[in-house]
Amino acid sequence: MSLSALRVTDLDRAVEFYVRGCGFVHDKDLTTSTFRAVIVRAGAAGLELVVPTDGGADAVPDHGNMLVKVVVNTTDIREQMARACAHGGVEVTPVTTLDGYDMTIGTVRDPDGYLVEFVQRN
Repeated sequence: MSLSALRVTDLDRAVEFYVRGCGFVHDKDLTTSTFRAVIVRAGAAGLELVVPTDGGADAVPDHGNMLVKVVVNTTDIREQMARACAHGGVEVTPVTTLDGYDMTIGTVRDPDGYLVEFVQRN
């Protein structure tokens, strides 16, 4: 199984976006003395949505330049994009067919600014 962690500012809002908007499944909640987190899964892959509870909790997340995007496979990209936007996402790239690659893609920014790319194989 694969898991990547994303620092978010509002855990409930992030869970709403990824579960209801992107089709991930809620797996488990984690709480320590320094953070709260929720793990959401899409098949074997997943995300750990993390909110610090220590002194750095109020700092705005710095996405840096390493993480480019989260990629989510779908069988109905138009429905998936609409659902993601209805749950806090903002469309960046509209649904676009890439004929040379036999796929259709579109991108949305999640409520914390992370780029989510939806991919439908044609």
